[in-house]
Amino acid sequence: MKSWIKVYLLLEMVMSIMEAKIGFVKDQSMDAQFPGPVYRQTPSLPEGHLRPLGWQRRPDGPVHEESEMPSTKEFYESYVSANKPAVFRNAVSDAPVFTQWQDDKYLTEKYANVNVSVHAQTVRKREKIETTQQVMKLKKFLYDYMYEEWYLSTVIPREMMQELPLPKCVRCGTIAERLISAQLWMSSGGTSSRIHSHEEHLVHCVLFGRRDFILIEGWHKKHLEFEDDYPGSMGGHSDINTEIINTFKLKTIGRVPWTWATLYPGDCIFVPAGYIHQVRSHGRSISLTIEFATLKAFDDTGCTLIEEDFVPLSDADFLLSYENGKLRLSQTQWDAASVKELLLILMGSSDVLTVDKFAHFYNQVFGQMDDIPDARRMFDMLTSGEEESQLTLRDIQNLPATTLDKVVYFLNDIYKDVENYWESETVNHLHEEF
Repeated sequence: MKSWIKVYLLLEMVMSIMEAKIGFVKDQSMDAQFPGPVYRQTPSLPEGHLRPLGWQRRPDGPVHEESEMPSTKEFYESYVSANKPAVFRNAVSDAPVFTQWQDDKYLTEKYANVNVSVHAQTVRKREKIETTQQVMKLKKFLYDYMYEEWYLSTVIPREMMQELPLPKCVRCGTIAERLISAQLWMSSGGTSSRIHSHEEHLVHCVLFGRRDFILIEGWHKKHLEFEDDYPGSMGGHSDINTEIINTFKLKTIGRVPWTWATLYPGDCIFVPAGYIHQVRSHGRSISLTIEFATLKAFDDTGCTLIEEDFVPLSDADFLLSYENGKLRLSQTQWDAASVKELLLILMGSSDVLTVDKFAHFYNQVFGQMDDIPDARRMFDMLTSGEEESQLTLRDIQNLPATTLDKVVYFLNDIYKDVENYWESETVNHLHEEF
């Protein structure tokens, strides 16, 4: 064999060794017992002391279950309007994702350079778990997530939506007009979320793996060291370590009633706004969440008796999108009518839109930008400018044209700068990490 061929083969072998991931793949088993057992380790200890959440008290029962996904109208009447959680079995089954996303090779080849948001566990304390959030290329995540304490949690980039299913229950009517965002979740091994709730309703569907849900009604947050996203919010979280519950510190946690659900590929769960929940994932887990605003009423305009088995996520219109690693409003050209519609979506089923809720949303979308008005100043622009704390439905409907023109100018102008920023960032590869 010629010497140069030998050298080439040797270099190729060395490079493959250098690129190989060193470490141990996390446990991919999916046979964990859930709900867990409830018992005292010794007579002197409370039930479930230093055990996972759910071991302190037996559940009240499983979440209500249906054998299939209801239509949008049935979904609203039976569950959304009643604020009633429910599991829908075999709810999403006909979608390209179930065949094409079976292994990571396809994802790496097709979506390698897509920016995604990833949470990394940095510190596991006895009573709390701390994580950091970072943006990285999907190929970087896929290379490491089987080994690292990482999980992907990202608003789904537009280019990935074509292969993902839009659940039947959110395809039409007022619900389809109030879609906030679609989020993708991916993890490996046994992962455990923190205790949290959302401002919006959500439908969560498992595509691969297994997910266990603990659901708790919102008024029990006082037992869970819960922190609201803002005063009066239905969304929030607790930082307690859900894998090691200190029952001496959380003395009343054994009084908190809860229900449970285990989801497998194709199953979906509806979690109403404000419902506290905690989620454990097993194996190679991929799922998606659709968030939609709370509603006062439902109009079934656009709904049909016969629905297609598969409708891609890309067919839906979401308020928020994810572009080049940044959260943004999907719409980039605004007028007076669309500004009013945005404010009504934020108001949801409430009678008022508070400055705290407006500021929370505003900072989520624009908080990383420089040289823009702060949330308080923008809210003052919509009111009398005298430190008012809320907008009513009538206030929004009667906003003066001059006020709306100012907001329209701000949104259209800021997105000119945003587009330029993202274009330059893409050119400079500021998020390239692998």
